[in-house]
Amino acid sequence: MKLTKILSAVLICVLLCSLCACGVAPNGNSDLSDKDNVNDTGSYNELPDIVSLDKKMANYFDISLFDEENYSNIYLGKKFKFDVTYNDKKITVPTTLAKLKESEFLIQNGSEYDENSYIFAKETITLKFSDANSSFNALFYNSSNTSKRLNKCNIAKIRLENNLNTRNIVHFNVNGIDNYSTVTDVITILGTPSHFYATTEDTYYFDYFISKADRRNKIRVFVNLTDDFVTAVEFSYYK
Repeated sequence: MKLTKILSAVLICVLLCSLCACGVAPNGNSDLSDKDNVNDTGSYNELPDIVSLDKKMANYFDISLFDEENYSNIYLGKKFKFDVTYNDKKITVPTTLAKLKESEFLIQNGSEYDENSYIFAKETITLKFSDANSSFNALFYNSSNTSKRLNKCNIAKIRLENNLNTRNIVHFNVNGIDNYSTVTDVITILGTPSHFYATTEDTYYFDYFISKADRRNKIRVFVNLTDDFVTAVEFSYYK
């Protein structure tokens, strides 16, 4: 009888130990299973925001401001104005063929288009303009619902290439960004971009949107991380 009582007591102890072990996870914490995200107030914590996975841009600005597609809610503002010089001449967008003529920039010889050529409704064409010492690409945009002559359409975008590595340097300045700007200079002058994109492992472009309403209106700065310089600048405004 005494032996039976002893065995019963041992079995009870084993059972109690087994029950205690079931309530503790291997790391010593209580097993909350699907309640791991519950906070002290009893409500579920929100999942963290998805941020940029880019590794290189973290050296230049806070990429936690960007989503997984590298967009952020940062804008130049509706009061922003383009301040651009190219070969010591003022240019801007939107502009027209007539205004570029006033600055002695003409459609480059050999183009299949002239000022009387037509652009279809809602279509664009890109032409090269040049003066005696420089050239750039300009995009014409027909915003109407009918075909229009080239000289009646706005120029909505201009692209300036950095020819710093050539013999005849043509100087540009786009709101403080010039031929000699480094990647850090771009961030210092214009701030954190609205968007960035890697075209290759070491080449990126930064978009500075004027507003969220129309992301076509912006400054786009192309940079080379290896050589640490600006390779081209585009500025655009569609109307």
